[in-house]
Amino acid sequence: MVDKSVLQTTSNAFGLNVSLLTYVGGNVNAVYRYPAQNEYPSRILRVSNQKWRNEKEALAELHFMRYLFENGVSVPEIFPSKSGKLVENVTGGYHASMFSEAPGRTPTDDEWDEEMFVNWGRLVGQMHVLTQSYVPLKDVKRRDWKQESWMDMMQHLPHEETIARQKAKELLIWLETLPKDSKNYGLVHCDLHAHNIFVTNDSMITAFDFDDSCYHWFAYDIAIVLYSVILRYNRQIKNNEILDDHVAWFLDWFLKGYREVHTVENWWLKAMPKFLSYRRLLDYNFLHQRYDWKTVDDERKMKWLRLKTEIETAQPLINFSISL
Repeated sequence: MVDKSVLQTTSNAFGLNVSLLTYVGGNVNAVYRYPAQNEYPSRILRVSNQKWRNEKEALAELHFMRYLFENGVSVPEIFPSKSGKLVENVTGGYHASMFSEAPGRTPTDDEWDEEMFVNWGRLVGQMHVLTQSYVPLKDVKRRDWKQESWMDMMQHLPHEETIARQKAKELLIWLETLPKDSKNYGLVHCDLHAHNIFVTNDSMITAFDFDDSCYHWFAYDIAIVLYSVILRYNRQIKNNEILDDHVAWFLDWFLKGYREVHTVENWWLKAMPKFLSYRRLLDYNFLHQRYDWKTVDDERKMKWLRLKTEIETAQPLINFSISL
């Protein structure tokens, strides 16, 4: 949450009644819900610290989202401030933006089915097709993944993490060998796990939270989705064979939807295990960057230890072959 003075200034900028805002949560941003009012739908107010993302970065994110929205992708509509700005500079080193609230909810177990997987894959495919023709604003562009400080593993992994650092170095060298043409690489969401989508009763999906969007491989964008699915099943299932069956089931239907709109390059699937290992290392890197082992809560400490063990023993995230 942010100070009342910041929230009041932000509310004034967007013409809101501050007393109607409800804090939703947020990791690096403070997110509030505003109820439907005066012919406007329910909206989401995001207040961001300049230290995390500056106004230009936020504007680049919203420009890309608006492009996707205008081209029929299911993402939130963006509402400007009273002065017509997509990103409004507010007091205390913060800036703010407002979006329509995505319809539906975080997918439940009952909604975790083939129809939802197909729609999820189709949504990602639509974004990958459209990013190939996307033209960013002049001098306002999202970063390439190598420019993202939080993704810099060699900066944030402590030197005593010798095994993790070595594996990170090997994967970074491997990434440099991959093709970077427009059919493989572009501006992507880069964090489209199940908590950054809402699903409706008819399995339609809306993607939100483009705060991590950057230029990366399309295959990695898919790997992030798959990684989140693996973690979800890991929390529910202890038998590796059953886990692999569930992940394979998800991926088959997800790729079915994706292929409806975009081609799946064969090398993407062959590279998926390495992309998954890379994502796991980034997860571990983020813990080191954001938390202190001495003060972190028990739940996060367990995750920390699990990731360390998996990385150092090179445990595969999946045990089946992915192919076309």
